[in-house]
Amino acid sequence: MVLLSCESGADKAQSQCESMYQIIINENDKHISYLSKNIKIKIDENRNNQNVIIYNSLTNDYLDYLSEIEAAIIKGGTAIFFDEYEYSSVGKEFEVKTKLYKSEIEKLSSSVNFKKRLNLLLNTNSIQIPDDPMILAENNENGRTVVGKVYAFYLDYYFRGFSISQSLAFINNKKRAILELENEFLLNFCK
Repeated sequence: MVLLSCESGADKAQSQCESMYQIIINENDKHISYLSKNIKIKIDENRNNQNVIIYNSLTNDYLDYLSEIEAAIIKGGTAIFFDEYEYSSVGKEFEVKTKLYKSEIEKLSSSVNFKKRLNLLLNTNSIQIPDDPMILAENNENGRTVVGKVYAFYLDYYFRGFSISQSLAFINNKKRAILELENEFLLNFCK
């Protein structure tokens, strides 16, 4: 019996990438499940702590929103964020909701390190494109821009032209990181 593959080299590589993104999503989903259980226990133990309740409510609302974005990407691809060369209403809403969530969570923590990591995860600053194409761009944590440098808008850099599975993996990873931060907040705040 002989099996033939109809995939060209590029198609096979794309298929392998899609499979890898699905593996990442599945692993993140397990991790998210474990974190969610731990968070629920900590919240039940601290149900009278207003900061804990506020943090969890903000996080649940934002995670629900990210789930809506995932569903929209599955249906319409990453084009949902764009209206030709501008952000669509969905893209603008994504930035606004992300900035609002980040700023509200920052108010609940006094830890400078925690706020730095929250900002790294949730800032929507433009990304400076390095002059050398062999150097990877870095997250523009401080939001500064340099005259004469080329920048890509946040959504363009992370979503424009990417596959559905790659974009879903990116959002899924963000959800996991958000829950890791909430778990850390609860472990440290509720001692």
